[in-house]
Amino acid sequence: MYVREHISRVIDGKTYNTRTALNCHMHTESKDDQGVPYIIDLYRTKKDQYFLVEHNIPHPYMEKEKAAVVDVLTPISLEQAEEWVEKYCPWRKEKIFAINSEANLTTLTLRIDKMTKAQLVAQATKHNLTLNAYCLLKLEKILYEKDAPRGGAGVFLERGLNLRD
Repeated sequence: MYVREHISRVIDGKTYNTRTALNCHMHTESKDDQGVPYIIDLYRTKKDQYFLVEHNIPHPYMEKEKAAVVDVLTPISLEQAEEWVEKYCPWRKEKIFAINSEANLTTLTLRIDKMTKAQLVAQATKHNLTLNAYCLLKLEKILYEKDAPRGGAGVFLERGLNLRD
């Protein structure tokens, strides 16, 4: 089974890191002979720089039976990001391109029992997300459920997450 690792690259003096950037959207294209999906993630850095990470790209210089998959990180312009969003997830356009400033953010404090928190932490860890990101995705699921083009969990299935468990 392929497990996505965090990627960090310095390109033209700028650092692109999947651990610290916002994963705006995950798009799954198809699967290879072994059933491994070809995945493209759009990320936005804290400084509003966009980049794509293509997962499961067969290494071009290896024999097919020995080929290992690689992840390719490509910085893109705002215009390229807008085209990508228009093609793969137009229903999320407003949220993805919202101005990333403190004025647009707010804090929500929840009081929950320790068992519920432990379950949320376990699920967040399972999906390789922070607790905050996982809870935000769960809340978005409720809000965007009606807007997702493929019904119910479309937003999350696009990201490769099955949040029903």
